[in-house]
Amino acid sequence: MKVLAIGDICGKIGCEFLLKKLPQIKKEYSIDLVIANGENSAEGNGILPSSAEMLFSAGVDVITGGNHTFRRPEFLPYLDENDFIIRPANYGAQAAGKGSCVF
Repeated sequence: MKVLAIGDICGKIGCEFLLKKLPQIKKEYSIDLVIANGENSAEGNGILPSSAEMLFSAGVDVITGGNHTFRRPEFLPYLDENDFIIRPANYGAQAAGKGSCVF
């Protein structure tokens, strides 16, 4: 299995870059799983449903977060609903979302 791990994707420009380049990279290198840090994929910082959807549309399979995951309150329900967006595991069960996933 080939896994591609992508560091911090920043803002609209980072999301648009992935939309443009990731499909070809996945094809060229026969990538089976893409894990990307999306905690700063919204403009400014944080993550929004719209930026998460851009990452998934680009071909990201699992989005990881960090402390900025919780910056945008409007993202928290989406975090709870999506099995393939994970918050930092050290935040504990009381935090929104999940600290791990199975893909």
